[in-house]
Amino acid sequence: MIGGAGTGAADAASRAQMAASDQNQAQTIQTQMQADAQKQQAERWKILRETQTKIFEIQQDVTVNQAKAQDKAFNKWSDYIKS
Repeated sequence: MIGGAGTGAADAASRAQMAASDQNQAQTIQTQMQADAQKQQAERWKILRETQTKIFEIQQDVTVNQAKAQDKAFNKWSDYIKS
């Protein structure tokens, strides 16, 4: 039984070391997951900004084209009336 006490302590130390190692690995994985989530969020914001910018540009083009079409129609009508 003399070696039994020492073996128990060594097993406990080994288990404690494995638990600490597992904890460190879990923290590393969590940190990586958080970094990935932040990167993905930044990418989503970038896509959202680009999409909103493009929508705005399209709306501006449509507004300008509508105004030009109305001007053309008015000019044609005005020419018809004058002739």
